[in-house]
Amino acid sequence: MKRAVWTEGGLEVAEGEPPPLPEGWVRVQVAACGICGSDLHIWHGGVDQPLATRPVGTTPGHEVAGTVVEATQAGLPEAVFAVNPNVTCGRCDYCVTGRPNLCRRGGFGIGLGRPGGLAEYVDAPVANLFPVADTVSPVAASLTEPLAVALRGVSLARLAQDSAVLVLGGGTIGLLAALLARDRASTVAVTTRHAHQRQLASSIGATPIDPDEAVAWGREHRPDVVIETVGGQADTVGVAVRACARGGRIVVLGVFGTVPVDMGQVMFKELELIGSFCYGTGRRGQEFAAAANLLPRYAAELDGLQTHRFALDDVESAFSAAADKGTGSVKVTVVP
Repeated sequence: MKRAVWTEGGLEVAEGEPPPLPEGWVRVQVAACGICGSDLHIWHGGVDQPLATRPVGTTPGHEVAGTVVEATQAGLPEAVFAVNPNVTCGRCDYCVTGRPNLCRRGGFGIGLGRPGGLAEYVDAPVANLFPVADTVSPVAASLTEPLAVALRGVSLARLAQDSAVLVLGGGTIGLLAALLARDRASTVAVTTRHAHQRQLASSIGATPIDPDEAVAWGREHRPDVVIETVGGQADTVGVAVRACARGGRIVVLGVFGTVPVDMGQVMFKELELIGSFCYGTGRRGQEFAAAANLLPRYAAELDGLQTHRFALDDVESAFSAAADKGTGSVKVTVVP
């Protein structure tokens, strides 16, 4: 099979035989795999971030949808499945209390150390597969993973119907968070740097604002919640602290290394600073399953976010397009 492989210099497409299928796992023929911001951090070589060490020889890709072509057990429906990339132990105290995203023993995830979905086939535990409605395209289904990330962040924000929300970052996670917040809050604004991001923010019912105007917007509208989605070396946590209303909450979805935070302001304003990692279990069950079930509801908006598609042989071009927002990219998807 063909698969993209991390090298010292970037990525290359290689041929090889798939490994034996472990008991309880299935082999998925990949229909679509999105490129995530964390993939781009690795591709760039890392900027002091925990996920940026390039695992040479492994295959990236953790936003996966496809169909089962081989299984070690019978009874799976014929469907397109979204694949939860987090491989957990299922036994530790975090797993058994509904917080598998904090599992202490699960090890690397699919596409993050384990063989990922930028390939013709990918293997996953059968418990990690979630069927999507037959009205949802496989390309749209590959957005289940980032939608689940945004869903957890918005859930942790505890939005009320009269909440004002400021989302920092107009990429995939930021726009998905704004989309989910739109149905729970009265006012949602998103910082955007590019014209296509502004257009998409408006199309989902959010107010696009320039990043340099975020603090001023916050002083005027007093957001109860600020959702940070940029990460890297950006000063967006600092912006969130300055923009958030007194007594408000800041939810951090972006992947950071070490960044300065004005803890004096966090204290004086009585802010809650909440980290949000992947997805776990919400009030009604697994958040990844909830995201898969939400796909039909947001079909039109999700279609607008998926701006570019590439073949697997063109994976380097796909990463280049995803990294260059001048191309108009939001979500770049590889379609093997």
